[in-house]
Formats: sequence, structure tokens, C-alpha cells
Amino acid sequence: MQIDNPELSKPQRVAPLIEALFHDGSDSVRFQVDVNGRAVDASITRQALRHRFAAGDAPADLLSSYRTHHVPIHAMVMRRLSEGALAPVMLREAHFLLP
Repeated sequence: MQIDNPELSKPQRVAPLIEALFHDGSDSVRFQVDVNGRAVDASITRQALRHRFAAGDAPADLLSSYRTHHVPIHAMVMRRLSEGALAPVMLREAHFLLP
């Protein structure tokens, strides 16, 4: 007789999410979002952070703005994934203008 154990059926994280970092080459903050126990790579452009969240221009300011506003940023990543976007998800300024 098999006994279902809800703890065993939960997705298990293999590694912790990486800490957000500023990436010069893409001029964006790179981060990961937990999607059902799986780490999904994502990023948000400097322009999106500056225009949507009033971030300063320095990398430290961009990272601070990301950390302060990570909840709506992660929600937008989830929305983009639900719309069919593939990882890694790149958030641009226009994504925050959507209805």
C-alpha cells in the first residue's frame, strides 16, 4: 500500500536563487524568480528601472531599486511566462505600460 506524502510531492529546490547583479553587457539587472520550485533567469533593463521605478543611474541605485520593487517585477516575469515568454525573461520599459 502506497501512502502519499505531500512533502515528497513538493518541488525541491536544487540550489538557492542567485543574488541579483548588474550586468554591464546587457545594461540590466539580472535575477532569478522561483517558479514552482524552479529558478527562472530574468532581467530588467536600466530604462525600465529608471522610468517605472525612478531608479538612479548608478549600478548600486539600480540594484537598490530592484530590491525595493522586486514584488511587482517578479509579478511581471510571471505574467510574461504565462503569456508564453521563454526564459530568460527580459523586462523592458514597455512591459510595464501594458494594461
